Amino acid sequence: MKTNTPRLAAILAMTLLVQHTVVAQSLHDPLLDHLIGTWVLRGEIAHKQVIHTVKVQWVLAHQYIQIRETSRAKTADGAPEYDAIVYIGWNPELKQYSCLWLDSTGGNGLVGWAIAHAEADPTKLAFLFSDQNGDPSVHNTFAYDRVTNTWRWMIDNVDKDQLKPFANVTLTRR
Repeated sequence: MKTNTPRLAAILAMTLLVQHTVVAQSLHDPLLDHLIGTWVLRGEIAHKQVIHTVKVQWVLAHQYIQIRETSRAKTADGAPEYDAIVYIGWNPELKQYSCLWLDSTGGNGLVGWAIAHAEADPTKLAFLFSDQNGDPSVHNTFAYDRVTNTWRWMIDNVDKDQLKPFANVTLTRR
């Protein structure tokens, strides 16, 4: 069988170029690296004491982190009272983080205004979600404490331009 060496070389070169491009686009972020792992979330959400398990990992060629948050409390049918999958990535052109939060509180997470944004900061991710009119609706801040190696998550709803606390929880390594 005769091989087409120039064609084979071109295919190999293109494959290596594509692989190099994927590696070059992977996200390396020291702040997000601190979030990777398994955590216990404890604190108050909606005026109720909660304990959740939070698992965070890099996904999709190390371009995003995926946060899986699941309450330990169960419903009558045995399902978690709360379950969420959250994706966070970095947009180098806009120089900001983006966050998509999907959870079991409703099926309306896949709408344009469900993506929040946060400016670069070495100690926190301060996401701002907007409503369908573009007005601020939720402030969700992930603040990292390097001394204790813990995270504090604070969620404030915006009501008539006033911040109303919704959640204040701490994540500790499991």
